[in-house]
Amino acid sequence: MEDKRRILEMVREGVLSPEEALELLAVLEERERPEAEAPAASPAPGHPQIRILATGANLEVRGVAGLAEPEGKGGTLAREEEGYLYRVAFGEGALRVPEGVWLALEARGSNVELARVALRGRALGANLEGEALVGLDLDLVGGNLEAGLLLWEGEHRLLVQAGNAELRFLPGSDLLVEAEARLGQVEAEGPWRRVAGPGGFRGVLGEGRARLSARVRMGNLELEA
Repeated sequence: MEDKRRILEMVREGVLSPEEALELLAVLEERERPEAEAPAASPAPGHPQIRILATGANLEVRGVAGLAEPEGKGGTLAREEEGYLYRVAFGEGALRVPEGVWLALEARGSNVELARVALRGRALGANLEGEALVGLDLDLVGGNLEAGLLLWEGEHRLLVQAGNAELRFLPGSDLLVEAEARLGQVEAEGPWRRVAGPGGFRGVLGEGRARLSARVRMGNLELEA
């Protein structure tokens, strides 16, 4: 219900057109998820699980080498059974976490900047910026993502229901990208090695050790290497 209310607010604010709102409402009906909790994170060995709930906030999250436990400002950071939960609503927040750790993010109507972490979660009406992200598993509804990625192992995923994504793959990335945009286009620049396959764009950097599946249902996707 809160997601639907937010979509209607975005129409009134001019962020979404009525047609885009109808598309999003249909998607939400098909893919309803529990609202109360942030998604569970899969912490890197030796690091705690860290969950983040951001509502109407401006948040900066930075991975710091050598840091053992998270440090938060502008919100509330609390211990959980398996790690930490950081909450920030309608204000400014800053969170320092161990470098390279997987975070579980749920963001609503927020602007979030992340650096040197792996990102898992979902965002509604949010704008996300990433610097040197080492993992990605994200659902984005009614927002935008701009991120620099360093991916060399594992499975990664991006689903944008309505919005745009710009992904820059940093030197050292070694992966296969499978990308498509249903109502939009995929643009790829750089030394990609194209490979045959169904759907939209398929390209390899290096030996293709990691794999990223990127889908945009309504919007555009830019890939740069």
